[in-house]
Parts: sequence; C-alpha cells; structure tokens
Amino acid sequence: MRRAAGFTLLEVLVALAIFALVAASVLSASSRSLQTVARLEDKTLAMWIADNRLSELQLTEAPVGDGRAEGELTYAGRRWQWQSEVQQTSEPEMRRVTLWVAPLAQRRAGGDLRERALVSLSGFLGASR
Repeated sequence: MRRAAGFTLLEVLVALAIFALVAASVLSASSRSLQTVARLEDKTLAMWIADNRLSELQLTEAPVGDGRAEGELTYAGRRWQWQSEVQQTSEPEMRRVTLWVAPLAQRRAGGDLRERALVSLSGFLGASR
C-alpha cells in the first residue's frame, strides 16, 4: 500500500500552536504601540495648550501679576484643564511662568493638577512693557 502524502494531525496541531504564539505576540506588540501613540498624542496636545497659554501671557498688554490662575478649555475635541503660576525672579524686570496641563476627565481622579499634568512648561515674561 502506498502511504498518503500530507501532514499528520500532530504536525498540523504543532503548526497551529506556533501560529497562535506568533499571532499573540504580534497583537500584544501592536496594542502597546497603539497605547504609546495615544499617550504621545495627548502629550503633544497638552504641550500645544501650554505653549499657547504662555504665548497669550507674553502678548498681554497689561503686566501679569504674581500668583496662580487656572482654567478649562476645549482643544482638539477634548476638554483640558490648565494651571499657571507666575513668580518673581532675581531679575526685577522678569517673571517666571510655569504651566501645567491635564485632561479634564482626570479631574475626577482627585489630586493636584500639577501631579496629574501630562506636561509642564516654564517660560519668562518681561515685567514692564
């Protein structure tokens, strides 16, 4: 009798097991990649918000006083919260501004915005114009 050519059941099962392991590792890697992309997108948007707020402070006509301010805004279809702190520097004509930005959805998580912030940005303002 001639033996039939082809794979045995055991060979097929081993091949399927190898394929399943490879597919699982590819899915895991792509999932991590998507999470990283989403995190980078959030950080990029938060940095743009902080940069825009710093530019607004630098372009104001009236001098900016020392202290803290905060606000909320919609940017790129999402709700964000920002906080700024203006401080004196050793140079009397300059003020240091630090900005923190976090998604508003995280507000319910509690804690200080500075601890939840995705980004913080520091810059300087001229005290007199």
